[in-house]
Amino acid sequence: MENTAPTMADETLVSLRSVTRSVTLPDEQQLHILRGIDLEIHSGDHTAIVGRSGCGKSTLLNLLGLLDVPTSGDLEFMGQPADRLSGNERARLRGTTVGLVFQQFNLLPGRSALDNVITPLLYAKGRDFWRRRELAMDMLDRVGLAARANTMPNMLSGGEQQRVAIARALVRGPRLILADEPTGALDVETGQAVMALLDAVATETAAALVTITHDTNVAALARACYRLDAGVLSGLSVAVETGVHA
Repeated sequence: MENTAPTMADETLVSLRSVTRSVTLPDEQQLHILRGIDLEIHSGDHTAIVGRSGCGKSTLLNLLGLLDVPTSGDLEFMGQPADRLSGNERARLRGTTVGLVFQQFNLLPGRSALDNVITPLLYAKGRDFWRRRELAMDMLDRVGLAARANTMPNMLSGGEQQRVAIARALVRGPRLILADEPTGALDVETGQAVMALLDAVATETAAALVTITHDTNVAALARACYRLDAGVLSGLSVAVETGVHA
């Protein structure tokens, strides 16, 4: 029989079919955040999801990164149904496979920029563990912060903290990079450099890059664009590729 297994370049990393996410409010009413989401993310994809504040973008990112599970529908992560994974199993998959760039940075306040970037490598094995300081310094250099390696987060600007967070997310060479408003705290020039870095690292490793943004200029850098509006996901017009929000 012919082998039809997908190659790494077209492997489905995350698949969502008819996914919903709801929460129960204090008055027992249901707040429907996501409604019937269908989405597939493959190795090598660069996907942008555009939407206004409160439309459910961060909730969708949490599902893609196994930080949450759907209320209904099917979510598979690297072929494994999320509802069959324990919390520990999801955490292990997330730690080895997903690089998360949070909008709020989530840096450890009592540790230097270098120590923050080293943190994910403390769970690595073999050569990456023993080379953790070298790998972290190299990634800090790639985001332009080698000279700030020993600086504490409270002494860094918002843009510098964002770049440390990006370095930390990329240092283990994740298969899936999820970036929540990655240029939100950056000036235009630095934001362009950061997006170029994210795309370059994803290309080097055949990783998928998913950018959650409200900025159509950032979305225009992606190869597939979607709009999330009131919890409903739909394709964006090709006009987004020129930076025009259609």
